[in-house]
Amino acid sequence: MTDRKLRTTLTIIGIIIGPATIVSLVAATQGYSNASSAQFDKLGATTLFVSPAGRGFSLTSSNVPQIGNLSGVGYVVPYQELTGRITQGGQTVTVEIIAVNLTQLEYVFPSLSILNGSLPVSTDLNGAIIGYSVAYPNLSQATNVTVNEILSVTNVGGGGGALSIGPTGSFSGGGGSSTSSTTTSKSFIVDGIYNSFGQGYTIDPDTTIFIPLSSGEVLEHSDTYSGVMVVATSVNSVTDVTAELTTLFGQNIRTTTVSSILSSIQSVTSSTGTLLEAVGSISVLVAFIAIMTTEFSSVLERTKEIGILKALGANARTIMFNFITESVVVGFLGGVIGAGIGAGLSFFIIGDLQSASGLSSLTGGGGTAARGTTAAGAAARGATGGAGGFASAASSAATTTSITPAISPELILLAIGLATVVGALAGLLPAWRASRMTPVEALKTS
Repeated sequence: MTDRKLRTTLTIIGIIIGPATIVSLVAATQGYSNASSAQFDKLGATTLFVSPAGRGFSLTSSNVPQIGNLSGVGYVVPYQELTGRITQGGQTVTVEIIAVNLTQLEYVFPSLSILNGSLPVSTDLNGAIIGYSVAYPNLSQATNVTVNEILSVTNVGGGGGALSIGPTGSFSGGGGSSTSSTTTSKSFIVDGIYNSFGQGYTIDPDTTIFIPLSSGEVLEHSDTYSGVMVVATSVNSVTDVTAELTTLFGQNIRTTTVSSILSSIQSVTSSTGTLLEAVGSISVLVAFIAIMTTEFSSVLERTKEIGILKALGANARTIMFNFITESVVVGFLGGVIGAGIGAGLSFFIIGDLQSASGLSSLTGGGGTAARGTTAAGAAARGATGGAGGFASAASSAATTTSITPAISPELILLAIGLATVVGALAGLLPAWRASRMTPVEALKTS
């Protein structure tokens, strides 16, 4: 091997591709899946989101006990969804306003906790508790919001207007044109601030203003709900509760479960992982052919050496061992280097996956969605009229850094072991051919 440095180096490079491909792709896709699972686990696997499927049906307070009486239902949390426009750091954005029984929110978001302040009481029409990214916007020139500040939001429910942040951190209503016939302005007293939660589904706690349900009914001038969040008593009850809801309301509702979303993500990730593993297998096959070709060439070039060794008493087993050892060492070196390179590449692949999937801006951009269409967050967190959603700027940082490649010792050892085994198998036939040469044949050929 030392006498043929260039050939050995090129062979190792050919082997590197296989382990590098396998480690990088498997680690990236598994890390992506793990991050998705962890994020949805925050919502609780027993949570169901129920919303009206069309304009001809509304969920009201009378439906809450109906749902609550279903077997397998632990809690029913109705909510109203509104939007309001704000300006932070000179950027006009749309913020989501959720009116809900705040004491029950912990059942839907088990890991959601209060950073500062406290919950407003249920009868407080002016109190609010805000998400982390609303209080601490990751925007240039924007100031943080503190407890007991007055937060004025214009165009509640859609349209123009804006919220401006003054130099002292106070809020004042901004101008802006209205795109609806009526514009509602509302001032809230910030009673509390939630800790950073991360990307949510339907409701993104980090970029939301939460108010008591009674306050939402006053703003909406209606007691109908945008939807209800149903918490089942156990994971095993989710399917039964879904069926019961369908029996009760028929096609009038749309039901989505956290577990079904997670299952879909894992299914897609698994399929993608299988495809990528197939790509890695092709790379391993290429490495196999490369090693075999190199070893056959080595046998042809070293026939004189083989003849001399045979003449000096070396048996077939010794000759075969020498060639197989060479193949194993080449495969092992290629596996070690390839696994290391693959581990580094997985971080770059994660970045590409995030950019391609839009993970960092699931709640940003686009136009304001109509209220009531709450599935997948209603895209209302994006700003109307081209203004950027501050979720993409403020909360995406937490989402981005939470995804890391799943580089495990088992994966590294698998890649190295596979490359080593491939090296051994690829060198087996050339080694056998070399061991079968007779001294006369080898010396004559050379």
